[in-house]
Amino acid sequence: MNASHSDRGRAQWLGENAANATHVLAGSAAPGLSLDDLVALSSDPAKTEEALQWRGLKLANYSAQGSEAVRRNIADLYSEDVLPEHVVTTTGTTGANMTVLLSLVQPGDHVVSVYPVYPQLLGLPKRLGCEVSLWRLDPSNGWRADVEELRKLIKPSTKLIILNNPGNPTGSYLDLATQQKIIQLAQEHDITVLADEIFRPLYHEGPAPPSLVEHDYTKVVVTSSMSKVWAMSAVRIGWIISRDRSILDMILNAREYTLQSTSVLDEIVATEALSTRCRNTILDKHMRNAREGLQILDAFVERNKGVCSWTRPTAGSTAFIRFADSNGDAVDDVEFCRGLLSEQGVLISPGSLGFDDDGSPNDFRGYVRIQLTLDPGHLARGLELIDAFLDTRRRTAG
Repeated sequence: MNASHSDRGRAQWLGENAANATHVLAGSAAPGLSLDDLVALSSDPAKTEEALQWRGLKLANYSAQGSEAVRRNIADLYSEDVLPEHVVTTTGTTGANMTVLLSLVQPGDHVVSVYPVYPQLLGLPKRLGCEVSLWRLDPSNGWRADVEELRKLIKPSTKLIILNNPGNPTGSYLDLATQQKIIQLAQEHDITVLADEIFRPLYHEGPAPPSLVEHDYTKVVVTSSMSKVWAMSAVRIGWIISRDRSILDMILNAREYTLQSTSVLDEIVATEALSTRCRNTILDKHMRNAREGLQILDAFVERNKGVCSWTRPTAGSTAFIRFADSNGDAVDDVEFCRGLLSEQGVLISPGSLGFDDDGSPNDFRGYVRIQLTLDPGHLARGLELIDAFLDTRRRTAG
């Protein structure tokens, strides 16, 4: 099975270029926390210190589903209908998504995926031999989801609807009314819903909607991990949640082929980070950074409005920004990002390289992804360097 253009492009772009950048604005995970940071953020530092003492711990495999403690704290992030028994730990969200897809689809099945989307969610079903239809979000409509367009894509062979909520790279999300329409449609056709919710609960405006798994319809699977919101990408704990026992059994069966158990050391850190002592202060820190980041990006887009436009993100940690030339035509985003890195040392992600579907190679020409949840000073300085780069391009074009 060959990797897709987006699978390879995004990973290679970040991997090959990050070391050459002075300002990396290309990511999506909040800057990593240390264990010292975790203690400092705790409402009971002594208790957190105690929880992180593990020298006497036996380094053996433990629960195949994940420790009771970590699953309990994960379940607490959701409504009371979500119980520890509904949670399965995995190696990150990528491991969670892979396990779900290996469990639920097979060659010849039809899958509908929201688009644009995190590349794995589009590429892996194709690599498993599924027919994939794109539920396209329209930037002229603020990247809002049109459920009637989704309805048109449903076939008798449709087994799965894939969502990324909040969305990467768009920074949009599915509000309660839209979620209810999707759930109703899935229920009408007996379709399972997979929602990658790795950026939940980073919502920037309005009341936060529920998780997709909190609706009455149980043929829903959600995934997430410790990386994006919780700033612990090196703690390789992700999770799968479903309230459907038959789905959980299939997931646990598939998981046995790739993972005996998640790291007990990682589980201890994740358990403490998601405890009532720590989770609210971690989330508050990153919500503050996101709000400041949005204000900084607002000002950047406004002062460059002749060549720069966006739909202001309402959730998540990324902004998807379109750059155009003086005629209004989309720039070559890959060339733009390469020039920016070479001249100013700033790394951002080209949209066409990371998010275009292989069959639609120019859908996101001109778009770049920039992270919101960075240290505000670092983001502001990086954007000042992009200002300088744009000034140079204007002078050269003139």
